[in-house]
Amino acid sequence: MTFENPYKLPIVDSFIRLFSEAIMAKGECRDIRVNFLPLPDRDNRYRDIIVRYRDSIYISGSEIGKLGLTEPEIFAALAHELGHIVYGMQPFGIDAETRADSFAAELGLADQMIMVIEKIILSKRFDGMISKLVQRIQFLQHLIKPEVCH
Repeated sequence: MTFENPYKLPIVDSFIRLFSEAIMAKGECRDIRVNFLPLPDRDNRYRDIIVRYRDSIYISGSEIGKLGLTEPEIFAALAHELGHIVYGMQPFGIDAETRADSFAAELGLADQMIMVIEKIILSKRFDGMISKLVQRIQFLQHLIKPEVCH
């Protein structure tokens, strides 16, 4: 996997520096090039925070600011979108979303991904998806602290 950051986005440089080795070590990465690009407000009619389209990940600085995401939370959201690329999944189904969440968790970002989802819920930007977002939080909590069978 090759990472491209043509706009020299600092958050992407940090993400690549901190996580590229762990991503490559997973061995699930195909021979693909992932582009990280800004998402201008004029092109962001759905108010996406970070979104994947094919093998590109688009980042909305203004939507990140509106949610008040921290740097580690942004890393988790980037890892989630990268999970869609690595696992070759289409977004929008709960299975695809939890699988992408698991990729973030495998990079040690489960707690941060939970925080991102909680901030999305609190923002009320996707009110019709609250139950799916809660399912994702429960899935991630289970990954962090699996239930003990007796």
